[in-house]
Amino acid sequence: MTDLLLRDATIQQIQLELIRRASFNSFDGPRVADSLAAHADLWLAACIDRPGLPGAIDQLPAGSLITLRDLGDNHWNADTLFLLTENDHQAQELFHIAGAESWDADTIIFHDREETNAALGTGGRDYVLLSLWWD
Repeated sequence: MTDLLLRDATIQQIQLELIRRASFNSFDGPRVADSLAAHADLWLAACIDRPGLPGAIDQLPAGSLITLRDLGDNHWNADTLFLLTENDHQAQELFHIAGAESWDADTIIFHDREETNAALGTGGRDYVLLSLWWD
C-alpha cells in the first residue's frame, strides 16, 4: 500500500496492511501479507483479528477488545487470520502455501460450511473458511 493513499485503498487493502503490521512471536506479518497478495486468486477475503471468548449474552466477550486497548500504542494486537475461500480446493492450496512459505501458524482450522455460513450470516453458500492462529 506504499503508493496508495489510505482514502483510496479498498477495505481489503487496509486489512492486508493490518496483517503486515501485526508481527509478533512467530507471526511474520510482512511475509504473510506478501504471500496473500501473491496468491490473491485463492481467497475472497482475508482479515486478522482477535475474537473474544463467548460468555453471557449481556456481557462483552472476554478479550474481545484487546485490539481497541492497544490502538493508542499503534499496535494491532490480533492473533487469528481468517481466510474466506470459494471452495475446498482453494482452502487446501492456502493450507499448503502456509506451510511451504513458513507462515508458522500454531493452529490451522478448516471450518465446515454450516459453521462458516452461521458465522458469516449467510446460508446455502459453498464458502470455506480457514482460520490460522498464532500464540
